Amino acid sequence: MSVLAELNLVDDYYQFARLKSNACRKGHLDLSNETWFYPTSLLPLGIFKMKHPEIRVTRPKDAAVCNYFDIITGHREIMPGKSYIPIINMPKREDERDKALEQLNDFCSTRVGGKTAFLYFIGELVDNIYEHSRFSTAYIMAQKYEAKGFTEVCIIDDGISIPKSYENTGIKVNSDKHALELALMGMSTKVDKERGHGLRSSVRLITEGYQGTCFIVSGNGVLEANNYIGKTFSSIDEERVYSGTLISTRLPFQRGDVNVYDYVE
Repeated sequence: MSVLAELNLVDDYYQFARLKSNACRKGHLDLSNETWFYPTSLLPLGIFKMKHPEIRVTRPKDAAVCNYFDIITGHREIMPGKSYIPIINMPKREDERDKALEQLNDFCSTRVGGKTAFLYFIGELVDNIYEHSRFSTAYIMAQKYEAKGFTEVCIIDDGISIPKSYENTGIKVNSDKHALELALMGMSTKVDKERGHGLRSSVRLITEGYQGTCFIVSGNGVLEANNYIGKTFSSIDEERVYSGTLISTRLPFQRGDVNVYDYVE
């Protein structure tokens, strides 16, 4: 079985949800016993920490994990030649987005299926944020894991969520889960309906082109997708709800370029 089949993005998101819930109850974000963070847990955790400076933080006891946490959350200088990018804060002005994404150029150089495919799905997901989410803050984080043989990318916004985006354009949704199902069918929230395939094409590129895994949570709707389980839609409890949208992917290292045109609509 592929290493990706053994790794669960949902569990990593639940790690964040557990830590956040405890911190909100106790006024204390206790990371002392955490032994590792993937972007799916670290990115929303870092954002939570930035938005709640009043909450006391106990950093991880493990020195390597503590060092990584400090670098990614901006409290320590980035060392050259590392396999990650720091958290990218996407600008509110769409005409400034390309400059912000320039940090991904060097990251695209090896094992990510080529610059065209890698930047395509990130660009499509970022386009959705600017077009639909009405976000105040949006962030991207990416890291390569040499020993495990995959790249993980996490993209987050604090916007109105996918379900609310449908509701605002008069499209009836029965639940947050149903909204994700509509999005993966290509149902557009744009009035002219010319383009609604960005998310669907991106998930197809990730799961079929890269043979990777995709996880989305928006409100209390969840999508898990890869070539082992197909597409699974579900709902999560109130404690794990994400107020906005989080999209995370794990991409096996690629020997060559992925042909994006085989998977886009």
